[in-house]
Amino acid sequence: MSKDSFLELCDLLRGELEPKPQFLVSREAISVQKQIAVALYKLASTAEYRVVGNVMGIHKSIDGTHIEIIPPKEGYRDFINRKGWPSYNMLAVVDHNGRFRNVVIKHPGSCHDAAVFKESTLYKNADTIIPQNTYNTNEMEVPFMIVGDPAYPLLSWLLKGFSGSLSAEEESFNVYLNSAPVSVEMAFGRLKARWRILHKINCDYSFAPEVIAACCTLHNFVENKKDQFIMQWLEEVEQLEVLIPQPTANTCAEKDSVQGTILRNHIKQYLSENFPLRKALIRP
Repeated sequence: MSKDSFLELCDLLRGELEPKPQFLVSREAISVQKQIAVALYKLASTAEYRVVGNVMGIHKSIDGTHIEIIPPKEGYRDFINRKGWPSYNMLAVVDHNGRFRNVVIKHPGSCHDAAVFKESTLYKNADTIIPQNTYNTNEMEVPFMIVGDPAYPLLSWLLKGFSGSLSAEEESFNVYLNSAPVSVEMAFGRLKARWRILHKINCDYSFAPEVIAACCTLHNFVENKKDQFIMQWLEEVEQLEVLIPQPTANTCAEKDSVQGTILRNHIKQYLSENFPLRKALIRP
């Protein structure tokens, strides 16, 4: 994060973090700048609190920060994902600029992706969250749609690829569609590369969603400011995911909606008639 971005962040948060007058307190209050510097240092590293305290010249006066997590002793099995390690199952909607537009961070790692989706504000309030504009494509009004992976159901506003034995047109549709999730992958990569606390959140599990949400907000802030990002930072993320692989998306068992099926078939036909048919480099 650049100095200008840091100072702007301090100004934005000053109203929330400005020390209040305290009577009968002998020690000096921590400034807004130092509070934010401590939080950023902790989020951007894996340092222990005593190390942060030594670097910043303060003792342990901030609350715990904690997606791999340390699960609770009671109910820890709920947090074990399909790869065998404890986590929160985070759902995120990312726009074409790689900014997080909607996140859900409250379900343990064992929870199915589709169940997380069904509990999201996006699913419950899609009509008010997603713009209701349409675009006329070959005499059909096609609405704004979000691209999802096979873990989510096909809906009138959520588009996913075809599965099973594919025709040439269906395979080509999938190839075109699969170029969209690159924004999501890059956003998650840059998020984890900048805020390395996300490699393993080491505070109480109940506070972990707050930490993850803070990192997502800071990601959007620095991306909007176009602060420097060093591509070498991604190497550590890639190495970590070799050692601790992410769970693969499980296919949604829910039946596709009728309107979603009609829209997907129409878009498939439009692509096959107006663009070259493409083949997947790797067949399932």
